[in-house]
Amino acid sequence: MGIVRGLKGLNEAVESSATREGGEGGKGQWLKVADGKSVKLEFLQELDADSASYDEEAGTGFIATEHSHPKHYQRKGLCSHDDQGRCFGCEKNRSAPKTGWNIKRRLYINVLVDDGTNDPYVAIMSQGLGDKAATPQIIEYANEVGSITGVVWSLKRKGSTKDNTSYTITPLPPTAKRLVKPADAELFDLEKICVRDVPYAEQEAFYMGDDAGNAEVASSTSSNEEW
Repeated sequence: MGIVRGLKGLNEAVESSATREGGEGGKGQWLKVADGKSVKLEFLQELDADSASYDEEAGTGFIATEHSHPKHYQRKGLCSHDDQGRCFGCEKNRSAPKTGWNIKRRLYINVLVDDGTNDPYVAIMSQGLGDKAATPQIIEYANEVGSITGVVWSLKRKGSTKDNTSYTITPLPPTAKRLVKPADAELFDLEKICVRDVPYAEQEAFYMGDDAGNAEVASSTSSNEEW
């Protein structure tokens, strides 16, 4: 299964992405930040179960190794090479390199968000692993401190397209006012909402089926393309 958990694995994924760049089963609320805007947030999950602040009920965020159809990014599934021994996305990438079938890795994690307009709410942060994303900064902090929860962060976006967008995430001083999680707010099930684990025998139809055949997939997919 193309999911990486724990700081050791996450660090290896970041290092690997430097040289090898890389469907949802339900709907979730995705963290969105507009160009030039910033939000305050708190992580509701750790990156590693060995963290002193790890909450077993909350679990951890994870990095997913995925393929997506170059022209239909909603048709996205976990790389199955390690689990199933074969992967349609890997095969397409080998037969037609540089066409967009390469592996892509993303961090998925639950966060509590204060966007300055609405009351704090739970959302899913989705970030790539490139140097313009927030993920390397978050992992570096976890490496140094051992925990990413219990801290208020400021996340700022600059840019509006895939090519010019970058994120900066900064931990605020301990004196920063903590966010208040709504009493009835629940964490999203990341494995059900963020990723699809498609059996190899079904992958060609999943990725290459016509628009009508994939209408349900597209309609149930909330955009999580935060560059």
